[in-house]
Amino acid sequence: MTDKIVNIPSAVWVILLVLTLISVAIAEGAPLGTYSALAVVLIAAIKSRLVILHYMEAKHAPAHWRFLYETWNFAAAATIIIGHYMALAKSV
Repeated sequence: MTDKIVNIPSAVWVILLVLTLISVAIAEGAPLGTYSALAVVLIAAIKSRLVILHYMEAKHAPAHWRFLYETWNFAAAATIIIGHYMALAKSV
């Protein structure tokens, strides 16, 4: 009998917490300049993927459902990023 050293939901929660702190630091400090929005959206996409897979239990879903979840996550992040940079290009 093996004992689990790490509780997976707790580990995912800590990762989500760290990613949130990183995105807040980027948004508040903006060390990346125009790329800070890109970094924050990519971190949000990673966080949503973790929530979908671990807390919504999609990692146990059939392959076609996982494909739809992953595609939705990518499309949402890409739409936000493209829209943001199109707005920046239009304002210049």
